[in-house]
Amino acid sequence: MNSMYDILLQLPLFQGISRKDLSTILEKTKFHFLKYQAGESIVRRNEECTYMKFIISGSVRAEMVNKSGKIRVSETLHAPNILFPNHLFGRNTVYPCDVWACDSCGIMQVDKPTFITLIQKNPVIIINLLNILSRRSQKSIETFLSLSSGSIKERLAFWILSFTQRNATDVQILCKQKDLYTFFGVQRSLFISALNELSDEGIITYTPQSILLLDRQKLRDILSHDDPEE
Repeated sequence: MNSMYDILLQLPLFQGISRKDLSTILEKTKFHFLKYQAGESIVRRNEECTYMKFIISGSVRAEMVNKSGKIRVSETLHAPNILFPNHLFGRNTVYPCDVWACDSCGIMQVDKPTFITLIQKNPVIIINLLNILSRRSQKSIETFLSLSSGSIKERLAFWILSFTQRNATDVQILCKQKDLYTFFGVQRSLFISALNELSDEGIITYTPQSILLLDRQKLRDILSHDDPEE
């Protein structure tokens, strides 16, 4: 039980809560604990988000696809973590991507009405949730501004960081180079030059159809004070 408390206290939503208060929350809140095996689907893209879901063991793979299907961004998320809390409320309450278990994976979830009761009774959780939602909403504005300024390398770095999570690993972009440099509105030669620079610095590897992120911290360092994750 002690290890479970330690895991839950690392979750962004419960940070700053005492073990005693967490114990009370667990006693009075109806959480569901689910197990998934490697390859099993956890959520599907466009599925209604009716639960707040937490990864409490193992890891999951999430893949987001744009409307045309030409750009796919995937990442691995590890426990402890939270799955898309910004889609439980608002006008668009569906999951933006497919998520499946990478290995034996534990998910803790709470339904929306119960979660609303939980945050009403716990001001620390409300503050944590507001911080999470604010950071994610601000990313869209920062990304829009960054895509019209800065070097190609900086714009690519900001874009990758904005649409993936801070502690994600194995971040991969599946897309033809033509579609990517068209998306960024730059010439092919300039785009390839930026990819080569990132590759030479050990930040990515790439092929004509994909980009694999090797070092997230180095990618963040490119942006200096304009880091979208701060």
